[in-house]
Amino acid sequence: MFINPILSTIERGYRKTMQDVFQSIYQKMAKIGVFDVRQYAVIESPPNVPLCIDKLSDDVYALSQNPEEEGVMYADPDMEIRVDHQKKTAEPLTFQVLEEKRVVYPAPGKVDLKARNELAHFLDNWLSDLIQKGFIRNQ
Repeated sequence: MFINPILSTIERGYRKTMQDVFQSIYQKMAKIGVFDVRQYAVIESPPNVPLCIDKLSDDVYALSQNPEEEGVMYADPDMEIRVDHQKKTAEPLTFQVLEEKRVVYPAPGKVDLKARNELAHFLDNWLSDLIQKGFIRNQ
């Protein structure tokens, strides 16, 4: 069943603002334990595909799940996320699944607002799903 990620963000009778979504993403990343990763970590929650966490810089992380099909591993999905620890917010930068790639900031000074909004809602929902499936580091 397909659930529209934007429509599914309506909670308790109101639609989340983007700031709410960015704060929600940050809180969920913290709950999973993403910010405790120094370089690279894998969280397993069988029978689900493991979650890979890469710390790319002080404020950028990559999250991915890489299932294998017919001996070939592919990203489903792979996202880069920038965090602001002072504001306790996080926003998606890139999204990749199979051969599809979306970029929020395609060039310096340019932002794809549609991609930013859609990917933020997707990421918020994906993180909720990961938490529900038990992807909590050091649990």
